[in-house]
Amino acid sequence: MLIGLMNCRKIFIMKKILLLSLLLSSCEPKKHKFEIKGKVYLSTLGVNKMYDATWFTDIINFDGDTLYYFNSDGSEVRINPPFTIKILR
Repeated sequence: MLIGLMNCRKIFIMKKILLLSLLLSSCEPKKHKFEIKGKVYLSTLGVNKMYDATWFTDIINFDGDTLYYFNSDGSEVRINPPFTIKILR
């Protein structure tokens, strides 16, 4: 009886370890295709109104020299030059 109880406990612990390892291995952060670095204008902040900014996206479009993309909520993001585009994957 005691040996059967120990085997049950081992199986229970092994199931917990398996479940935990499945949960941890399946949670990968979103990997975007492009990293865009540029500047943003913030009129409410001090003398220097241009600040560094970084955007991440999977799809980019161009309207002349302006880059734009759409967020998942449908809002449009427009990035004026100068900017750099780095391909991440």
